[in-house]
Amino acid sequence: MSEDPYAYVVAAFQALPLPDYVPGPEEPEQAPPSPVYIPYDDDDEDPKEDPADYLADHDNEEEEEEPFGDDADEENEEKDEDDDDDEEEHPASADSIPPPPALRVTAKISLGPQPPTL
Repeated sequence: MSEDPYAYVVAAFQALPLPDYVPGPEEPEQAPPSPVYIPYDDDDEDPKEDPADYLADHDNEEEEEEPFGDDADEENEEKDEDDDDDEEEHPASADSIPPPPALRVTAKISLGPQPPTL
């Protein structure tokens, strides 16, 4: 064995690679482009139409029919009675106590006197 302990390490790094090692490409090959590419066309959609699949607050195609005559009077009376019930269930008092303000937490960091550095 040689006297230099690092000579073996240097020799190992300078040795030829093992025969079963085959260097490969640096980056993998990319898939070929699709033979038929169709770009996305957004012109087919109606800009006024809601693209989401949720129920909207209103329907553009169907308008609600207003009741006429005696039916309208009965519905208005029912709505007035419902409004009165709601007011009785949840009375709002002018003397009510407002909610407390949000809790704010602050931290105080105090440092002792530092000795002078030379």
